[in-house]
Amino acid sequence: MYKTIFTAVFIVLSFFTFSQPVEIFKDNFNNNSNSWSINKYTKIKNGYLITSCDSSYIFRMSFQEINFNEKKDFYIKAKIKQISGSEKKGYGIIWGTSSWKNSLIFDIASEGWFRIYGYKNSQLFYIKKETWKKKLIKPKYSNNTLAIKKSGNYLLFYINDIKVYTAVTYNFFGYYTGIITGQNIKTATDYFLVKAEKRKINLLSNQISKYTKENMGLNINSPYSEIAPVISPDGKTLYVARANHPLNIKPINKYDIWYSTLQPNGKWSKLKHAPKPLNNSGDNVVISVTPDNNTLFLETLYNADGSYKSDQGISVSYRTANGWTVPKKINIKNYYNNNVYESFAFSPGRDVLVMSVERNDSYGDKDMYVSFLQPDGSYSEPKNMGPVLNSYLGEGTPYIAPDGKTLYFYSFTEPGYGDADIFVSKRLDNTWTKWSKPKNLGKKINSDQWDVYYTVAAKGDYAYLVYSKTSFGNEDIFRIKLRDIEKPDPVVIVYGKVLDEKTHKPISANVVYENAKTGKTEGTARSNPKNGSYKVILPYGEKYNVRADKNGYFAVNETVDLSKKGNYKEVKKNLFMSPLIKEKPIVLKNVHFYTTKAVLLPSSYEELNRLVKLMKQKPTMEIEITGHTESRSGYEKQLMILSQKRAESVKKYMIMKGINSSRIKTKALGGTKPVADNNTEAGRKLNRRVEFIILNR
Repeated sequence: MYKTIFTAVFIVLSFFTFSQPVEIFKDNFNNNSNSWSINKYTKIKNGYLITSCDSSYIFRMSFQEINFNEKKDFYIKAKIKQISGSEKKGYGIIWGTSSWKNSLIFDIASEGWFRIYGYKNSQLFYIKKETWKKKLIKPKYSNNTLAIKKSGNYLLFYINDIKVYTAVTYNFFGYYTGIITGQNIKTATDYFLVKAEKRKINLLSNQISKYTKENMGLNINSPYSEIAPVISPDGKTLYVARANHPLNIKPINKYDIWYSTLQPNGKWSKLKHAPKPLNNSGDNVVISVTPDNNTLFLETLYNADGSYKSDQGISVSYRTANGWTVPKKINIKNYYNNNVYESFAFSPGRDVLVMSVERNDSYGDKDMYVSFLQPDGSYSEPKNMGPVLNSYLGEGTPYIAPDGKTLYFYSFTEPGYGDADIFVSKRLDNTWTKWSKPKNLGKKINSDQWDVYYTVAAKGDYAYLVYSKTSFGNEDIFRIKLRDIEKPDPVVIVYGKVLDEKTHKPISANVVYENAKTGKTEGTARSNPKNGSYKVILPYGEKYNVRADKNGYFAVNETVDLSKKGNYKEVKKNLFMSPLIKEKPIVLKNVHFYTTKAVLLPSSYEELNRLVKLMKQKPTMEIEITGHTESRSGYEKQLMILSQKRAESVKKYMIMKGINSSRIKTKALGGTKPVADNNTEAGRKLNRRVEFIILNR
């Protein structure tokens, strides 16, 4: 959730196209221009890097982060001498390392031996055990040059320019490279050199954006810390986490939720402190907001009275006519996090949860994991999203764009401009573990500072992120206008109101949208309890059924056909709900037949299945199915027969699904009860319908 702090100061080198190994890092220690971590065990003096280790550790490390590709040829060389302590202890080069727990080491001892070994998850392993080379290794107070050369699939190890061992290449645990000094000795390193094949930053576009990120101003930012911007999908509400503000709930150094709304003049209102129970004494951060702005997903767990419970998890709160509900825990199977920090992101349909946490199978620091919504409303055990996205030093602040395919996140380890950079990757399948190679968003977005929390509104016009280099104090919220190449795939916002079909009064209900072909629920929303308004986001490529669900009503499906790709747009669809009132006709709007036949189209099954489900929930309910057709002079008898057969066809389907035939009556009205003009095709289409009425509840 917050900036990761590293004890070692490191260098992040750029990501270059491959060529021959060239010098990418060299230090003669005439000064500390490369910012080695200076402390009681490490200092630079008289052209040497002086490192020491006392009796409290078996060795100490002093290293840099130097990014180079482990699969390509490289060369590491250092000139070192021991200047105090026992000649039985080792000193040398450490490389491909994330920490001592996961490290590769090539060291020598002044008494005359060398070894090549490492640690994997704290377990010691040997590539080459202690081997004596007394004539080759120079004694205490004398310089020894150590070198590691990767050539093809082999690692070659040199002492004083003489090859002493060849091994099969070994995968890196990370990109720290430097000097290791054994227990109770002190060493002086004269120089440290790394050669590798140059690489080019893997940019999203070869052209740098013409737009520049801009500070969102004092209505949003302050001298305090503002992080975790979450823009509502419609682009009209911005949620921010703010720490140290005097209005925060004590302790004020914890993050509270604040929000701003977009004004008619295009400007953002001054941030407002979110009310209880959203804020309490813990860190309160919005993860996601539904398109209708009626549901918030939050970091932190809450007690029943709204007070702080724990950082280990996430919660959900719903808007009511009187405010927000006390956030309730969302269960994630076997959830744990070995790190102090975490961050989360939902897919647009809330059926997928991506999180940045550190677990036992993480590659190093925090990795990205995925969990899937279960039938009981919980989420599955987090699954690592794989090495294409995850690396050794940590990834975080994931954000899934409204298209459900584009993932933005920061990474420390991916080569970039320095510190944390923002990258983008595309999902390649439905496993959520196969992704395109991440691309850097470029220097207009990334810098040598902490660039994180990238989020985009559904329209894709602006991105919002956290930046501190030109802030009013600590971290601030910035935005940048996006070019088409920088935008996620376009989507459609479907909006409207949920209304009672008889009274047209607004209704508070759950809104469900399904894949019309498969019947799979793609997501849910909630209508506003005051005015019935709702919003959902639908990606292109499918046809959808959208409806509202509420006890005491039968929902009418609205179909939205987005099977053909298009541009971002907003579509209005009011959702009408038919109250379950005795002898009041309810239209089965999505029940259709093949032309001039009484054979149901497969697209009818979903709506009929909901009627079957309703009757199973109410075992005493009896209904009457009524068939209607258009009016056509001279064909009255045939149309009456067709309407009867269609009503009977619906009954047969429901019997097949388990409803007793005695509970269903049928009736034919042909074209005698039109609801629209028969002189137009649109009117005739409305007149061809099936209705049902409740005879007994």
